[in-house]
Amino acid sequence: MTATITIQELFTFILYLLGIGLLIYLIMLIKNVNKLVLKARKIVEKNEKEIDTTLEQLPEIVTNVNHITEDTTNITKDVKELVEKVSPEVTGIMTNTNSITGKVDFASEKVCDSIDVVTDSVCEAAFAIEDNVRNVADYVQLVLEIIDIIRNALKK
Repeated sequence: MTATITIQELFTFILYLLGIGLLIYLIMLIKNVNKLVLKARKIVEKNEKEIDTTLEQLPEIVTNVNHITEDTTNITKDVKELVEKVSPEVTGIMTNTNSITGKVDFASEKVCDSIDVVTDSVCEAAFAIEDNVRNVADYVQLVLEIIDIIRNALKK
């Protein structure tokens, strides 16, 4: 048995197959959407009391939010006024702090310079004392040698 298929018949066959596949896909999609709707319905039924309570409290919550917003606005205004009042004083404090810092820097430089001078003076004094001790030791040595010479001369 031989049969010839034209291209038009082949395309219509492919289109029918694609249509059947699309219908199967749509049926699965509708089935999944139906499951999702059932789950949502169960959740709503399970939490119906909480949802009703929340909806009843919603006007009170909105009122509280409005009061909080008003209080926040008032606090913001008060803080702004405080900042405007304190701003010149803060500037003065910063100026004084900078002045004090400069004076401390100047004083620390003076102290460091003084310490350097004292250190140099102490070192020079120590070197002078060391030289003097050597000179005294040399003189004592000379005196002892002279005494030995005189002693030797007297013994002979």
